[in-house]
Amino acid sequence: MLIISHKSKKEFTDFLDFKKIKYLKTIDNPNLDKRISDHPDLSIFKLDDKNLIVDKNVYDYYKKNLKNINVIRGDEALGKYPYDAIYNIVKFKKFYIHNDFTEKHIKLFFQEKNIKHLFVKQGYTRCSMLVFNENLMTSDMGIFKKLKNILPITLLKEEKIPLDGFDKGFLGGCFGKIDEKTLLFNGNIERLNSYDIIKNIVDKEKLNLLYPDTNLLDTGSLIWI
Repeated sequence: MLIISHKSKKEFTDFLDFKKIKYLKTIDNPNLDKRISDHPDLSIFKLDDKNLIVDKNVYDYYKKNLKNINVIRGDEALGKYPYDAIYNIVKFKKFYIHNDFTEKHIKLFFQEKNIKHLFVKQGYTRCSMLVFNENLMTSDMGIFKKLKNILPITLLKEEKIPLDGFDKGFLGGCFGKIDEKTLLFNGNIERLNSYDIIKNIVDKEKLNLLYPDTNLLDTGSLIWI
């Protein structure tokens, strides 16, 4: 099951239907800015394959609709940055990458699992990164500089990704993994300035790429359950 924004383009949902990928559309989080209140990665974080933590304001909806995973009631995100980004975290191997405003249940889970915090200033960490099996990618120079000597990370070129009501969005908000070998984008990444860079890492890791032939749109990171 893939969790996607309820603002996803019809071309994307038609593509998922064609590929027989089941999906659940989000509902708006009432605490968040209406322009981004639909984004999965601002209300939900997947701890592991068995546990999902969800903002308490939308908990009932996901508890009702997701049957094969333990849905945990989390703290509420608030409207102003960085408090709207408490779920927007990257977990990569034995690290989690975020600022200091990580949701407390998630932070406790990481501490118990000995998953170490790598601090970056960017609160929208998940939106700002592509997370593959063995590599990370970002166009955020602050993230890149902080992580380049610690983790395998590649710097991408700047892109003009549309985001409802904003000057531009994030490439990570168009992306998710649907299994260990398959990466999914909600639009055609061949149109990106960084396509060749991304494709090189995809080929290096021997991953599969899925995307419809439509323009990318930042509707929040795709979450596979």
